[in-house]
Amino acid sequence: MKQKTWPDRSDGVRFTAFPLSKPNENEDKIRLSRRSKIGSKPPLPSPADGTDFSALPFDILTKIAASFNFPNLLAASLVCRSWRDGLRPLREAMVLLRYGKRFKHGRGGVRRNLDKALDSFLKGAACGSTLAMIDAGLIYWERGLKEEAIVLYQKAAVLGDPAGQCNLGISYLHAQPQNQKEAVKWLYQASIGGHVRAQYQLALCLHQGLGVHRNLHEAAKWYLRAAEGGYVRAMYNASLCYSSGVGLSQSRRHARKWMRRAADRGHSKAQFEHGLALFSEGEMMKAVVYLELATRSGETAATHVKNVILQQLSATARERALLLADNWRALPSSR
Repeated sequence: MKQKTWPDRSDGVRFTAFPLSKPNENEDKIRLSRRSKIGSKPPLPSPADGTDFSALPFDILTKIAASFNFPNLLAASLVCRSWRDGLRPLREAMVLLRYGKRFKHGRGGVRRNLDKALDSFLKGAACGSTLAMIDAGLIYWERGLKEEAIVLYQKAAVLGDPAGQCNLGISYLHAQPQNQKEAVKWLYQASIGGHVRAQYQLALCLHQGLGVHRNLHEAAKWYLRAAEGGYVRAMYNASLCYSSGVGLSQSRRHARKWMRRAADRGHSKAQFEHGLALFSEGEMMKAVVYLELATRSGETAATHVKNVILQQLSATARERALLLADNWRALPSSR
C-alpha cells in the first residue's frame, strides 16, 4: 500500500492565487490587527492565586529578609521597584556591617577598634539586619555584657536567624541563672534550620539531660547530623557512638571513618586515638604523624606512644614522618 506524502488534485483541496483586486479597508485592518497580535509579546502570566508580591507591606518584607546576606538581599532588591525601595534599610545595614567587620578584625587599611565596630553593628541592627545584631551581641558577650547580648540574640532569633537562635540557646546555658528549657527550645529551632553548631549543642543537651529528658538515641542522631554538616566535635562524638554502640548501631568501620575525618580536621583527641589505631594495625609512619600532631596540640599522652614508635623506625623514616607533620594542614570544617 502506497502512503501519500503530498495531497494531489483529486483531494479536492487546491491552492488559489490571491485576488488581484485591491482589498477593502476592513480587510486591511483585519490583516494589520492579526500581524500586531503575532508580533507582540504575550503578557506575563499573573500568579494563579492573584497574589501581587509588589504589594507586600514593607514591615513584613524586611522581617522576611532580615537574615539575608548581601547576595540574597541584592537579588531580592531586583524583583521589583517596591521591593528595591522596601529593602533599602537592609542594604544600608550591609554597608555598616562591612565597616564593622573591618574595624573588628583590623582589615581594609584600618586599625582594630572594637568601639567603632560595635557602633557600626548597632547601627546595622537598627536597620533590621540580624547579621549585625549577632555581631553586636558577640562583642557585648566578650565584654561581659551578657544581658545586652541576649537582647540582641533574642531579636535575631525571633526574626528566624538560625545563628541568632543558636547563640541565644547557648547564652541561656551560660547565663546566671541558667534557663535550660529555653536553651533547648532555641537550639532545636536552629537545628532544624540546619545550623551545625546548634545541632551539636542540642545533642549535648540530649546526651546530658539538660533541659530535656536524657535520650541517647536522639543525641546520637543530632551528633551524626552535625558531623555530616562538617562540625568537627560532632565527628568525634559520632565516632564514639559508633564505637560503643550508644545511640547508633555499633560499627567499627563507621567509627574509624568519623575518627579519621575529625583527626584530619584538627581534633587533637581524634588525632591521638586515630594514631593509636594506626599503630595497632602496624601503620607506623602514619601513626607517628598523627601522634606528633596530637602532641603539638597538647595531648601529652600521645608523646610516650610516639617515642616508642620512633625508636623502631630508621633515621630516614623518622625524618620523613616529622616532615609530614610539619607540612600537614587541617582540612576545612565548620568547627
